[in-house]
Amino acid sequence: MSHRIDDISTTLGVPATEWARRIRAGELSAEECMARHLKVLDQENPALNAVVTLNPLAMEQARAADAAAARGQWRGALHGVPFTVKDTLSVAGMRATAGSTLLKDYHPHASATAVQRLLDAGAIVVGKANCSELAVPTHSSNPVFGDTWNPWNRELTSGGSSGGDSAAVAAGMAAFGLGTDFGGSIRWPAHCTGLTSMRPTVGLIPQTGMLPFVPRPDSFPAPNSMSVLHRLSSVGWLARSVADHALLLQVLAGPDGSDPNAVPVTPRPAHDQPSAIAWCDGEGSFPVRADVVEVVRRAAEALAARGLRTVRRRPAVLECAAETFIRLRTTAGMPEVRELARGREEQVSEPMRSSILGAPDYSVAEYRQALDARDEIWSQMLQFLDEFQILLLPVASVPAVDPRQTEFEIEGVKIPWTELGSSCRAISILGFPVVVVPCGYSAEGLPVGVQVVGRPHEDLQVIEVAGWLEEAFGTFTVGH
Repeated sequence: MSHRIDDISTTLGVPATEWARRIRAGELSAEECMARHLKVLDQENPALNAVVTLNPLAMEQARAADAAAARGQWRGALHGVPFTVKDTLSVAGMRATAGSTLLKDYHPHASATAVQRLLDAGAIVVGKANCSELAVPTHSSNPVFGDTWNPWNRELTSGGSSGGDSAAVAAGMAAFGLGTDFGGSIRWPAHCTGLTSMRPTVGLIPQTGMLPFVPRPDSFPAPNSMSVLHRLSSVGWLARSVADHALLLQVLAGPDGSDPNAVPVTPRPAHDQPSAIAWCDGEGSFPVRADVVEVVRRAAEALAARGLRTVRRRPAVLECAAETFIRLRTTAGMPEVRELARGREEQVSEPMRSSILGAPDYSVAEYRQALDARDEIWSQMLQFLDEFQILLLPVASVPAVDPRQTEFEIEGVKIPWTELGSSCRAISILGFPVVVVPCGYSAEGLPVGVQVVGRPHEDLQVIEVAGWLEEAFGTFTVGH
């Protein structure tokens, strides 16, 4: 895929790989690249509230990158490229709050493994991006920094919990955003703002340095191998083009000696194209708006036009996957949040207190039963993906919405806000690789993303198929 910049003065639509190429080719400096992104930030961030903590050394670090380049010392494949970091991921010397007053004064002494790997590859942090409180609600709003809004329409959500990253990247404040995804936290924001995102196979990228894993006075926040948050979530990213995904995966993947579940596995190359692709109109428990389903159908047609066999088929087991995700999260109880809040419960917002802190305690037996249900879904989905190597389905029941609306009616069914992303949760419970790629527009003219799901550790095949869809539908840019 080629990307041409018609107006070099704008940052909109330019992928990270293209900025990196231009810097290395001497077509612009890292300082100039950073200055352009910061100019957009100055103009757009007051209204969007996407970046909540600026890196005060960003320009200095860009100049240092140029000085190193002048000596022939290129740090890596992302030399000089600006990016944002979700406020749940630690950056040394910068405040990390996870959108909670419980952590408003937390300043980590080191960077999360994923952040450090990007820094080692030459990328430069613009700032920390807003998120929902403790990365739980699906709209990026919290008691510390307030609401983040969508650059396509500033009365709509940019998604959550990685909504600050999605607004920043879509508006042109950063080339890409590093986030996390538990129940859809990078996929829903990408869908809301016309971006592509990737949630790799769970275990490929260490979660060391991620909140709300509990920071200790003498240690870094690190995951626990029994944690459901750890077992089902992944570090991921939002970008402007599928062209960025393979490079970011290469930079970020691999164990770090701290995360107990990070695996020393290299994603398998995409040697052969999929023999068959399935698509469906959602996970099955909640309806999806017709215009959103139409975008998924057209995505399947675009792959059929390439000669791929595409079949409309929903895996039967998918219909209980979203409910099982909630059951597993509920029986586990999110102990990280409970531990952070112990003795300070009044600092947690009322909805979070009632849904997490006020939830009943479940037995180990109930937790094991939920795990058994999850494992059965996982096994049946693997069998389905033996026949259909790729599954296409919606990200959510609707496009970006007004977060002040609490209920939506689709096909006569009233759907609460909390269930709009059930198609994301149904995939989260699998831990399989998934890329979101925008493939069309809603009736209101808002971008609509499609989830491209593949088999575990076949991340590169998922990227390849998403790239074919981007070739068919192009990239989506605010205002165009």
